[in-house]
Amino acid sequence: MENQHMYQNPQEASRQMYIRHGQNYGETNRMAEISKTYGSSILFRRWGATVFDFIFFVIGYICLFISVIQITDRWFLPLAIATRCILLIAFFCYYLLLEGYTGYTLGKFVFRIKVVNGEERPPGFIKSLIRTLLRLIETNPFLMGSLPAVISVLVTASGQRIGDLAAGTYVVKVRDLEPISKKKMKCSLLIFFIAMVILGGSGVNAIYIWLHHYQPPEAPVSRAEQTYVSKDGQFQISAPLDWSTDPDSEKMTDIAIFNPYIQKSVAVLSNSKKELGNVTLQYYTKKIQNNLTKSFNLSTVGPSSDTTINGYPAIEFTIKGQKDVDHYVIHAAIIETEKGYHQVLGYTPASKYSRLKKELHDITYSFREVRH
Repeated sequence: MENQHMYQNPQEASRQMYIRHGQNYGETNRMAEISKTYGSSILFRRWGATVFDFIFFVIGYICLFISVIQITDRWFLPLAIATRCILLIAFFCYYLLLEGYTGYTLGKFVFRIKVVNGEERPPGFIKSLIRTLLRLIETNPFLMGSLPAVISVLVTASGQRIGDLAAGTYVVKVRDLEPISKKKMKCSLLIFFIAMVILGGSGVNAIYIWLHHYQPPEAPVSRAEQTYVSKDGQFQISAPLDWSTDPDSEKMTDIAIFNPYIQKSVAVLSNSKKELGNVTLQYYTKKIQNNLTKSFNLSTVGPSSDTTINGYPAIEFTIKGQKDVDHYVIHAAIIETEKGYHQVLGYTPASKYSRLKKELHDITYSFREVRH
């Protein structure tokens, strides 16, 4: 019955025959001959393993991203470049070391395939280096969608991608390999355990920070700042480099800046005294407080304090409220200039206000008229 089934499936018959006879059957490169028996079936396992590893790195990057922005309250170009460099180095070492010394990645381990050289052993550092360098090009989902690797696996007799051809390696099914020693198995499992602990630890850390809103010592505000000028060119504010113009809110305000990753924003709105008529700073402030409380549920207005901002009389206060299920704080200052009244409104989640209070305060107090 078994022989009858083998004749019905020539590829399976060839594979079983070569596994039984080993080096005495045909070619001297046993791994190459076994690879030829797979046809296109190996492509699906390799694709599944690649997707698994890609998801692994996406989760790891998200955990790193959450940890960085929650701890530093910053997300601007240098930090973005640094985190991406860390991810690229981790990606490179992941394939270089795991495949080089075990033949597996997490994805390959799950899909029961392994990278080997012609002697059925893990490829080692040099061959793995060659495979990994070419992987950055041929299996990159952002460069031709991994098409070069797919075409190479389909058209080559042993189902090798370009990196395999250059390094002299093969990807074979684990069931077709000789059983490895317990020592090597323990070593491989230890490496995978360490990788999963690192990912799991990063995930738990990110979730803990996100849920508990970790509050380190007050985050320093970068001394390097950029200036934002109102549409009419009459006044300006300054903010650290991780802020940028908010294109959606800018249409309804005179100045609108934000950092969407940290959930902090500042808006400046103005009314001319000619439009308002004979009103006082106190009256205008009260009117603004009433308008702001209407936009939030269960809102409360904190105590107001008279202050001076760059020589202009002002009233400063906070409003705590809820929108949908989220709690927010508005750090507000109403400023009187010779020609009008200006609202400088800083928004942030209530959980982050203690850390961002000084930064919002500094941006508010940077308000000044533009001298022409």
